[in-house]
Amino acid sequence: MRPFFILISLSALLIFSCDNQKAAKENEALKKQVKTLKQTIQLTKDMNKRITFLKKSLNGVKARIVTNYGNIEVKFFNNDAPITCFSFITRAESGFYNGTLFHRIIPGFMIQGGDPNTKTKNKASYGMGGPLVNIPHEFNKRSHKRGILSMARVGDVTKGAGCQFFIMHKNAPQLDNQYTVFGEVTSGMDVVDKIAAVKRNSRDLPLTPVQIKIIEVFK
Repeated sequence: MRPFFILISLSALLIFSCDNQKAAKENEALKKQVKTLKQTIQLTKDMNKRITFLKKSLNGVKARIVTNYGNIEVKFFNNDAPITCFSFITRAESGFYNGTLFHRIIPGFMIQGGDPNTKTKNKASYGMGGPLVNIPHEFNKRSHKRGILSMARVGDVTKGAGCQFFIMHKNAPQLDNQYTVFGEVTSGMDVVDKIAAVKRNSRDLPLTPVQIKIIEVFK
C-alpha cells in the first residue's frame, strides 16, 4: 500500500476514534441529565402529593377572631394558599395570636394585626415583629375586596411573609398579586367597621387597644 493511502487510512481511523470518544462523553452527559430530570420530576410529584394532602386536610376549617370589640369569623382559601392557611391556623391553635393587638388601622382601607411585639408595652416596636422563619408568598387570583383576609409583608418581596395579617375594610385592587389573599370574613364585618372607626394616632395606632383575645379554630 502506498504511503499516501496509509496516511489517509490512519487519519480516518483517528477521526473515527475521536468521534467515538466524543459520542461516549456526550452519551454519558445525557444519561446524567436524564437521571437528574427524573429525580426532579419525582421530587415535584412528591411535593404535589404533600400539598394536595395539606389542601384536603384544611377543607372546612374556619376561625373565629375574638376581640374586645366582638367576634370576626373567617373561612380559608386553602386551595389558593395552602401553606399560608396552614401557617395561620397552626399559629392560632398554638395561642400565638392570643393577646396581640390590631396595631395598624386605616379606615377605608384595612385593619392589621398579629404582631407578637404588641404583647409588650414598647409601642415603638409595633409592626416590626415576626416569626423566626417566614413562609413563601402564594399570590393568587383572589382580589383584595372588602372582608378579605390577607398576609402582611415587608417591602422586600423576596423575604416572604411572617405572621402579621390584615382584613380589608374596603376594596383595594392595587394590592392584588402583591400580598397573599388566604381567607375572607363570613360574619362580623360590623365588628371590622367598629374597629376601623376607633380613634388613632399619627402612626395609625389605636388610642384605645383593640385586642385579639384568642383565635378559635373549628370545623
